[in-house]
Amino acid sequence: MTGISERVRRVRNELAPAETRVVEALLHDYPMSGLGSVGDLAAAAGVSAPTVLRLVSKLGFGGYPEFREHLRGEVAARLFSPVEAYPRAAGSAGDLLATAEQRYAEAVHATFRGLDLAETERAVAALCDPAATVLVAGGRFSGILATHLAAYLQILRPGVEEVPPEPGRRARALLSVDAATVLVVFDYRRHQPDTVEFGRHARARGARVVLLCDPFLSPLAPDADVLLTTSVAGPPPFDSAAGALMAVEMLIGAVAERLGASARKRLTDFELHANGADPAAVPAEAVDRDPADRHPA
Repeated sequence: MTGISERVRRVRNELAPAETRVVEALLHDYPMSGLGSVGDLAAAAGVSAPTVLRLVSKLGFGGYPEFREHLRGEVAARLFSPVEAYPRAAGSAGDLLATAEQRYAEAVHATFRGLDLAETERAVAALCDPAATVLVAGGRFSGILATHLAAYLQILRPGVEEVPPEPGRRARALLSVDAATVLVVFDYRRHQPDTVEFGRHARARGARVVLLCDPFLSPLAPDADVLLTTSVAGPPPFDSAAGALMAVEMLIGAVAERLGASARKRLTDFELHANGADPAAVPAEAVDRDPADRHPA
């Protein structure tokens, strides 16, 4: 099922200002805001009912009832339960490997097809901003993605901190959040209220928010400056982080490439320290060589 967010992304350059206001009203309390009548959504957006219907048509629906039914499906998807998806019977080892390969490959392909280039570029630019402090946060399960991203960014640039999903740690982190802060948030279904609130509080204090979430959208989506959605498809019973992990790896590689020499110098120093060497004793020309040249096969 193609999510409303993906449909909006495809047509956003074709929308009139009034239709854009409908999108903003829809995303403000998504998806519940679209489950009322045409008049309700029109009133929330401050536009006419025909404007709502024009937007619905541009999104590829035959009418408002079809649009609303699609939203009901997204509500059900948001309430996804691993118990309901639990596999009923085991297959053969061959089936297991083939099925897993197919589903993970589909998730990765869906993720990269769904990522918007302009949004991705904005995310990379924010992560490379030398004047910004970068905070990274996730939830109960998506926290592992936050740890992965923060660990590599800390090697590539200064001013990066992971904020664990603990109320005290988040409260302390908020004390230093301002307009010079970039907050990367991972929030996947079932979306975690405390993670969403942390993102909203950071946004209220001036932070730029980069949100990675599933295609059904985190409640934090309307407050995000950059929104990257990744597939959660995979073998049951749990949502898969494969698509999100590939997006994180892509961001890390793009940041390393854009930061260039400064990131390479930090990586060189990190490797020397990790191996117990004294960076001051290493000739400058060794630092300038390609890292692959310093490791014999």
